[in-house]
Amino acid sequence: MKKSMLLGLISSVLLIGGCGMKLDTNGSKGVEGETNSVAFKDEFTKDFLESSEEVVKGHYLFKSQTEGYTVHFPINASMDKAVYERAGDEFEAVGFVENDDKENLSIYYNINYDDQPRANDIEFKLDMFDTYINYTGDFEEYTKGTTTYYYAENIFEHEGKKSYRYFAYIKPDIEDKGINFIGRVTCIDYDKPCSQESNEAKEKVLNILHSIEFKSR
Repeated sequence: MKKSMLLGLISSVLLIGGCGMKLDTNGSKGVEGETNSVAFKDEFTKDFLESSEEVVKGHYLFKSQTEGYTVHFPINASMDKAVYERAGDEFEAVGFVENDDKENLSIYYNINYDDQPRANDIEFKLDMFDTYINYTGDFEEYTKGTTTYYYAENIFEHEGKKSYRYFAYIKPDIEDKGINFIGRVTCIDYDKPCSQESNEAKEKVLNILHSIEFKSR
């Protein structure tokens, strides 16, 4: 994929953000055994989910169509079909939104997967955040298991409305693989109470970030 195509895609993404029982929509079963969750109600989204079983509470297992990684996917989230892009097994761009009407919060996630030599160029991949979200600051480097994270966060404000952004370049010890990850927390309705700056919202994003697991083919 040409760099110009990739940058155009990312810019568009970031300008957007038991049978027989009738239970709630939190991954439960409906009268015919179908899940009632937002994720499984969406025809496009459910094609990426490994099964209707929750891998951890409130999350399904999302499997990249490149077969390069998996990630925990919130049961009340749906994919943004308009920004999905894939180039063979070398590149995939995924966007999905998780809304919490009770808390008046919306979290938009963006995952850009690379399986190319440029994934090993850490400086290049970090520089991409300047293009994605105009971020040129420092990154915190830390390691979990065999994966290294280059993490940062900031606050974006437009017309008095704030969004909190948590982002990282994720580099496993597998050569030529990496992911640029962004989670953006906003209010659904800024005229109503909203705690988009809360630690709970941040932890939601970080749990998704750290659930990403790379796969070798």
